[in-house]
Amino acid sequence: MARVHLIILAIASILLFSCGQVGTITGGEVDKTAPRIIEDRVDPPMESTNISPQEIVIPFDEFIEFNKAAENILVTPNDVKLDFKIKQKSVVLNVKSGEWKKNTTYTIYLNRAVKDINEANDSIIAYVFSTGDFLDSLKTAVQVENAYTGKTISGVTVGLFSERIQDDTSKVEPQYYASTNDEGIALFQYIKDTTFFIYAFEDDNLNNRIDPTERRAILRNPAVLDTAFDVTPIIRLMAPELKELSIVSNEVIPTTTWCLGFSRPLNKNEDFSFVSPKPMYVEWNNARDSLSAFYESNESSGNLLAVLNTPENKDTISKKYFFKDKKELTFKVTNNLVNSKLLANDTLKLKANEAFSFFEKDPISFEVLKEKDTVKSRIDFEVINFSPLERHIFFDKTNLEKVFINIPPVAVQGLNYALSDSIKMDFAVQKEKETGVLIVEFDTVPEYGVLVIQNKSMNYENRVVFDGFEKKKHRIEFLQPGKYDFYYIYDTNKDGKWTTGSIFTDQEAEKIKWFSAKSTIRANWEVKTTLPIKIEKAIPDEEE
Repeated sequence: MARVHLIILAIASILLFSCGQVGTITGGEVDKTAPRIIEDRVDPPMESTNISPQEIVIPFDEFIEFNKAAENILVTPNDVKLDFKIKQKSVVLNVKSGEWKKNTTYTIYLNRAVKDINEANDSIIAYVFSTGDFLDSLKTAVQVENAYTGKTISGVTVGLFSERIQDDTSKVEPQYYASTNDEGIALFQYIKDTTFFIYAFEDDNLNNRIDPTERRAILRNPAVLDTAFDVTPIIRLMAPELKELSIVSNEVIPTTTWCLGFSRPLNKNEDFSFVSPKPMYVEWNNARDSLSAFYESNESSGNLLAVLNTPENKDTISKKYFFKDKKELTFKVTNNLVNSKLLANDTLKLKANEAFSFFEKDPISFEVLKEKDTVKSRIDFEVINFSPLERHIFFDKTNLEKVFINIPPVAVQGLNYALSDSIKMDFAVQKEKETGVLIVEFDTVPEYGVLVIQNKSMNYENRVVFDGFEKKKHRIEFLQPGKYDFYYIYDTNKDGKWTTGSIFTDQEAEKIKWFSAKSTIRANWEVKTTLPIKIEKAIPDEEE
């Protein structure tokens, strides 16, 4: 059994295996509660024995409607087919074909097949009875957590499968269903004594199967069944391995920039080539899973073509565009100043919404006000062509109070449009003493991995690689005052980022350790933070 993390103390309701929250509906609040069964009015009663019902009535506490009922009202074992209808606030099920077998425990699942009318809240509901003298009495449970954040997840479909799933094309459906509750627990009861394999998945399209794009989890060993238990294994819900290359985003933005996103990074034997008209510049992101293509065109509409080449296929990709708002068709330049201040140890960066046609230094006015001076003076500066869209301006920031820059339209030209007005920047230069220093140290040498230091409010992230041999400390200077938090990626494939796993192989999602400690950085202070991290296996065993 996997790691022990939870003790099941009680089962509040045998009838509902749902993630719905209990709440009160008022006129002014949104109903977030799934419809609830009125248990004492279910006919025949829940957990009945020695019955072979031809009609089952399940009343709810509010008006309801079906949600793909033909697909999501399921019988285990599937010896009969059911007709279904709604009568007032009740679901009425009738035997359409087949017969209940003798001495068999049956579970009828309303697998999110019932929702309330107003807010469409739903849940997995199970109705159980036996045609014999007793009900199957075995139970099992799992807890589902997010493989990346480590937090438990509610509302995830969990199934007991009679066989292992081989790949994403499998049509195999679970024998038993449950949905995780607010603690991420999926509980199964009334199970027959046989071998089952547990998979969890976010059943976005409610087809009762694991689809290629849905997050998933697996319990590597067969489920442990018993009449009573006090522990549950944890399984980690992870993003799917995206093997097939496809376009996931496709848009053209002013001024004629084609932005495309791919389902995964392109491999060396894959290519994306443009057909006439061809762009003037193409800019890929570092991961090579998205690009921006910049076209020389001031037309407000058009059609762009490209070909996605893989060893298996050649797909033609096209995109028609029309810019309704002509005001968007202008050349715009933004900068990296923060509250009219250039941060310490930073470079002035100018980024345009289309490629620069030229960027001339001579027409630019560049003046500064030095410390203790009252009169502006000129200083030398350098313009670096960082990319087709970006220019960096370097200058000596020593003892500067303020900088005054004026870039007239004659100095800058976009690929398709001219600058309509001068770019004026009046800003201060942050002093080193206005920033802080952070020294991060582990209590032992960690396994090879990446420490991520972040401040989300400032959109700051710094990734530091630890070699797994000697390095256990790192110093970061010029940090802005604020609170910083940390997490550590056990980077087993050494690609510098978190990598998902596979439910079809033994590949686990890379482990992440999240630290509760936060470091507060103050101006002109040096702060040392020690992070506790024990030596542990990057791929945890399922049994301890």
